Amino acid sequence: KPEFGKAIDKKVYQASIKFFEEVLQLLHPFMPFITEEIYHLLDESRTDDLIVKQLNFPQQPDKKILEEGKTLKELITAIRDARTKHSVKPKDPITLFIQAGNASFYSSIEDILIKQINADKIEVSMERVPGAIAIVAGKEKVYMATNKEIDTKPQIEKLTKDLDHLKGFLNAVNKKLSNDKFVENARPEVIELERKKKADAELKISVIQESLSAME
Repeated sequence: KPEFGKAIDKKVYQASIKFFEEVLQLLHPFMPFITEEIYHLLDESRTDDLIVKQLNFPQQPDKKILEEGKTLKELITAIRDARTKHSVKPKDPITLFIQAGNASFYSSIEDILIKQINADKIEVSMERVPGAIAIVAGKEKVYMATNKEIDTKPQIEKLTKDLDHLKGFLNAVNKKLSNDKFVENARPEVIELERKKKADAELKISVIQESLSAME
């Protein structure tokens, strides 16, 4: 989506048309006439028809792009929620500090993230940022700095509530993994999933506890 008053990038436009055509092809068995009509309106010079067009063979998913998309979604959602809770208007610029060791990962999504959260800049650093709003987004810990005076009480209440929920969740997972019958009878992939849940919960608990300590 281009900025207001600016034309859409040609590469983005062509990719959007391609995705739209694929959606039309999937819908064609259920809505044959209208999808066929739209398909030809998109390119009046084409000679093929949806009714005989073969679906492309599915490719292996790009795990890097999927991970970037997931991280972007979690960051954007968490930062927008934090803006609302602390009465920081969407038009008010912020500076975002991300605690992460892998700066190159964020360089690939920086432009999109800056635009979506209206940040003047984004920095990747392992240092705490005094006076900034601490945010937990999935496995990420970030600080949102703004010129607005911040009341940390709502933030502490929210993090404490999240911490209690995660501790309860972790306790339930640990009970499963300590149950000999469950471990003996469950499929290996089920056991592995529970262990992943345990690791994720422990990481999130650690991040939240660090954030709460920084605000005390």
